[in-house]
Amino acid sequence: MVNAQTLHRRAVRVLPEVIKTSGVLLDTPEQSRLAAMLFPFRRRSSGAVLFRLSEEIIGAMADEPLAFLSAATRARNGIGRQREPFVYREWRAARLPGNWFGVRTNRSDGPHARPWHAYFTNRTDGKASLVVIPDERIVAYVWRD
Repeated sequence: MVNAQTLHRRAVRVLPEVIKTSGVLLDTPEQSRLAAMLFPFRRRSSGAVLFRLSEEIIGAMADEPLAFLSAATRARNGIGRQREPFVYREWRAARLPGNWFGVRTNRSDGPHARPWHAYFTNRTDGKASLVVIPDERIVAYVWRD
């Protein structure tokens, strides 16, 4: 069984080096099954991994998030058969509904939840996206092969 620490250490390879995280979010037993994506012979063709942003990054992004993320266009390492690290497009800003994620946050879950200021990019091959939500200290890596 892969624990949260091992999952974090392996999954963080898809993130650019400047995006520092302190762990993965494993709120339900089903989410812990995401560890299978780390092993090429068991990897799902679509899914998401949620990371917890480190306090250091929250402070660094505070004034100009897009300027901070502008250099975050290359993953730390390649994974599986993909030997070269993923390359990401230019970062963009968006506002997302406050109930966009199915995880507990600091906001209400009602239909009038405050929107999130989010920053996102896509892999150049179009098979995955990164979404950073500083107010909630969340980074999502969402893929669909």
